[in-house]
Formats: sequence, structure tokens, C-alpha cells
Amino acid sequence: MQVRAIPRTLYPRFNSGLHIRVFVAALALVLGGCAMNETEKRTGSGAAIGALAGAVLGTSRESAAIGAAVGAAGGYVYDQHEKRSDSDADNAELRAENERLRLEAENQRLREQTEQ
Repeated sequence: MQVRAIPRTLYPRFNSGLHIRVFVAALALVLGGCAMNETEKRTGSGAAIGALAGAVLGTSRESAAIGAAVGAAGGYVYDQHEKRSDSDADNAELRAENERLRLEAENQRLREQTEQ
């Protein structure tokens, strides 16, 4: 009885189920992003980008972990900057509206004085 070997091209193997892990991670990111607020999204995006950069630039798992931590911190700082910018823009808009209303009230008061 002779046993023939099946060529590896007929049943491709992936090292330690890497393709399954990548798929699960991508699915978790997509579904998890639906329930996150802006801060969580920006911090998570920063962590993912940092982990990827750390894995590409470094030679160990520690590099990816350090990259993720730095990326998360960067994402959080960016989020706080964006919130401050939005808040400043809203405050400027409210100041302008307040000034417009003050001038309108002053004009109304002057009209009433001239009518008397």
C-alpha cells in the first residue's frame, strides 16, 4: 500500500490561526465602534495605529504594546484638543449672538426714548 502526500497548495495552512484572529479583531473593531463616543473612538484609533506602528517598526511584542500605549495617549490628547476647539468656536458664536441681542435691546430702548 502506497500513501500519496497531498500537496500543500490544496490545503493552505496559516500559522497558528492568524487569519481567524485578524478577522475577529477586525469584526470587534467594526462592531465595537458603533457604541463608542468620540473620545473612545479617537483613543481606540490612536491605540490601533500605535500598535501597528510599533509592530512594524519594532522587533518584539513589547514594541507593539508600547506603540499602542503611546497611540492611545496621542488619540486622547487629540480628542481633548478637538473638544477645546469646538468649545472655543461655540463660545465665539454665543458671544457674537449675545452682542447682537445687546445691540438690538439698546436700539429698542433708544427708539422708545425718542417716541416719548
